[in-house]
Amino acid sequence: MEEPQVDLRISGTPPERGDDEGLKQLNQPEPLVIPPDELRRQYEEEYAQLVKDEATRIYVHMAEFVKVKSFKQVFRFMGLHMRVYNDARVRHGFASGGIRGRWWMKHFWTYTIWESHEALEQFMRSGSHSELLERMREFAAPGSCYVEWEALGEPDWSGATSRLEHPTRYYVDPFFG
Repeated sequence: MEEPQVDLRISGTPPERGDDEGLKQLNQPEPLVIPPDELRRQYEEEYAQLVKDEATRIYVHMAEFVKVKSFKQVFRFMGLHMRVYNDARVRHGFASGGIRGRWWMKHFWTYTIWESHEALEQFMRSGSHSELLERMREFAAPGSCYVEWEALGEPDWSGATSRLEHPTRYYVDPFFG
């Protein structure tokens, strides 16, 4: 038996069939709206687990101090420094951070927190940061240094600046600069 060649868009009715082989609803559909109490309970459980995990998570902290050699270089360094920090903020693995500076004293600090050593190392090899490292001898006065350590994720500027008294490495040796 041949199907009739009728444009069903015009008539708006389905073709009549003798057998009942059309689409059937098998299961009750899920509600379109989750009841607010159930939704709140789900999010509270997820948030509690997130807070619990975060309280014990160890991050890689990195603090840097740069004293710029001359006032002529301060604004060039500030521009490059800000570009590197803005690049860090959008990188995978960046957790938190900030920049502080006293440009009138030629002193600049950076404090960043990373999810892992791999994320930090990948950023350090990136274009903007590697450019800054290549030019560090041009800008940095003796005593410019950085320190790296592992701790919980809470930023602590005072702790970071005190750690800079015993740095991981100097960019320019304070005694033989």
